[in-house]
Amino acid sequence: MPRSAPSTPLAADDSAAEVLEVIPAIMDALRHAMRRHVGEQLTVPQFRCLNFIALQPGASVSAVASFLGVTLPTASTMVERLVRAGDVEPRTSTEDRRRSQLHLTRAGAAHLAAIRRGARKELAQVLATRSGEELRTLNAGLEVLRTVFVMPPTSA
Repeated sequence: MPRSAPSTPLAADDSAAEVLEVIPAIMDALRHAMRRHVGEQLTVPQFRCLNFIALQPGASVSAVASFLGVTLPTASTMVERLVRAGDVEPRTSTEDRRRSQLHLTRAGAAHLAAIRRGARKELAQVLATRSGEELRTLNAGLEVLRTVFVMPPTSA
């Protein structure tokens, strides 16, 4: 699908200001929902680590540290706890035998899915207070954000 011409700078600036105002509040709500569903056996940073590995199968401990904004020893300790819990499996890289690649185990994937289900249910309850028209508008706006920030640009 061809991209439309860019909007005026003022409209883009107004939208950017709205995104900067609303997204932090959404992130706070997501964080609170996730915390309530993480349970006793997993910390929120461990959940973030698990989620990152799910999105980046084969990631290194260095990549985890970079994503979480922690030191390599901190990330290594966190990953080791997830390995001992049976949620993550390190595998030796086929390209570099000195490098370990991280993958979720079936148990880790199930654990992550349960957390996401609980958080999704909680967010759905909050959104259920909105009208169908508001939800359609929200979904259209999220699709715009997905196209801009998630989907890779297509070459013509």
